[in-house]
Amino acid sequence: MLKKVTKYGFGGCPHDCPDTCAMIYEIEDNKLISVKGNKEHPMTRGGLCVKVKDYEKKHYNPDRLLHPLKRVGAKGENKFEKISWDEAIKTITDKWKEIIKEYGPQAIIPYSYLGNQGLVHGLNGADAFFNKMGATVCERTFCGEGSCTAYLSTVGPTAGTDVESYIHSKYIVIWACNSVSTNLHHWAIVQDAKKKGAKVVVIDSYKSRTAKAADWHISPKPGTDGALAMALINSIIDQDLVDGEYVKNYTNGFDELKEHAKSKTPEWASKITGVKEEDIKKLAFELATVQPAAIRMGVALERHYGGGQTIRAVTCIPALTGAWRHVGGGITQFPVWEHPYKFDVICRPDFIPKNTRVINALQIGRALLGEEHSDIPIKSMMCWNANPVTQATETDKIVEGLKREDLFLVSAEHFISDTASYADIVLPATMGAEHEDMILSWGHLYLTYNEKCIDGPGETLSNNKIFQKLAESMGYKDKQFKWSDSECLENYVDWDSPACKGINLDYLKKNGYARLTVGTKDDRCPHKEGNFPTADGKCNFIIKDAKNFVAGPFRQMYEGYQPGQPLP
Repeated sequence: MLKKVTKYGFGGCPHDCPDTCAMIYEIEDNKLISVKGNKEHPMTRGGLCVKVKDYEKKHYNPDRLLHPLKRVGAKGENKFEKISWDEAIKTITDKWKEIIKEYGPQAIIPYSYLGNQGLVHGLNGADAFFNKMGATVCERTFCGEGSCTAYLSTVGPTAGTDVESYIHSKYIVIWACNSVSTNLHHWAIVQDAKKKGAKVVVIDSYKSRTAKAADWHISPKPGTDGALAMALINSIIDQDLVDGEYVKNYTNGFDELKEHAKSKTPEWASKITGVKEEDIKKLAFELATVQPAAIRMGVALERHYGGGQTIRAVTCIPALTGAWRHVGGGITQFPVWEHPYKFDVICRPDFIPKNTRVINALQIGRALLGEEHSDIPIKSMMCWNANPVTQATETDKIVEGLKREDLFLVSAEHFISDTASYADIVLPATMGAEHEDMILSWGHLYLTYNEKCIDGPGETLSNNKIFQKLAESMGYKDKQFKWSDSECLENYVDWDSPACKGINLDYLKKNGYARLTVGTKDDRCPHKEGNFPTADGKCNFIIKDAKNFVAGPFRQMYEGYQPGQPLP
């Protein structure tokens, strides 16, 4: 009997999560035997969450799609029959060409999200293809848009405080993030800092697992975090705790902020938030005086009306107190801002024809029914890395729209999902160990390589291969539509960036991961002397000439009202 040969490969968890865990694939005779955490990785430390501890079983699930399918029953009935790839691609592109001829390319809409965080096969992997087509742009705004706009307008595209540097923090505020459950590797660092004497404060409307493990849980009423943040600013100023030198040299708009915050007293905020006045004052005092102090914002902080303004207010606090002067001081939103990804190459916005319409993914149900953006009817949608029937708003509208007999739906999937059950053509896609990629990290400063270790089962193809086939059938000749996964990675990352000094794709293939060259956890202090990546290098307490726009049913109610000004 021949002895089985065991091999190991590098992996990266593809799920939408800030941790982006480094993994090790164990392979025997072209079969994935197990998936373990990479113990060598300084950030993820060999730990995996329950979602991927049995990742190998998902690759061999008996319900997995293995062949292209076409619908033979009613939409949603789950009746399909096997077809060839040639027939699937021809059916799709013939239909698209027919739609484009009659209605124009904007009658076709792509729909994807972060079912896969890879640079090649993930969120943006087909943007170049659909932009080349001239299809309607589907704006992906489920998460982070308000937060990102607010953060970038305040301090610019900076990774801020390195999550690993929290080991040096003496005061840690985790604001609207359940780290124990959703950011577990950062929580491990917070726990290490706590053992060294750091105080951990959790601000959250409910008693999460993280809140229960904190030294102090502050529980504002849902949606009132902005009032709490403004009261902290008021109290920091009122208690004369402002780092005057830092504010003078490295910020804009302090006088306006001071005037705006004058009425936002702890007493005022207490009535709104339910947080005791003395607790607000105490938190303000400790944030300003116990340094290094670091704030970890969670994505939940933006998820209410005015959430962007809340992010702006919280992001201003470290500059007020001078926390940026210290290693382990400052604020963290998405460290991805310093990752040298070339989204202009990945997405090819230069392909987008002028005046192409944009539809918000949150309104896809309305758009499918013609309730919004009815100037051009949506006659076809392609969905991959997403399951809008279970993951998007207004499910009833989405389902009603997908049932339309005149809607041609294409789905690239691993299984017949709730959305795929309505598809006219279903395409079988590969999983993590079956293709090469680099997994985007929005929660730490590491590049994470994912190695192709096994062949996909049946006739599965990677997303990249699927869109290459579609591009060829549509007649698109751009060289980008012929790149291998490795060639994509060579072109999708700015390897000449200072952040990639000493790093290239060959290094990643050999080591599995690499920390960006942006300082170490023990010395990274990016804004000790300002140097914010804003127009003038300063933190913006005020954004001059900013305008707020209120859309939809709230427009008339709030016409003329500018929330939070002069703190836009």
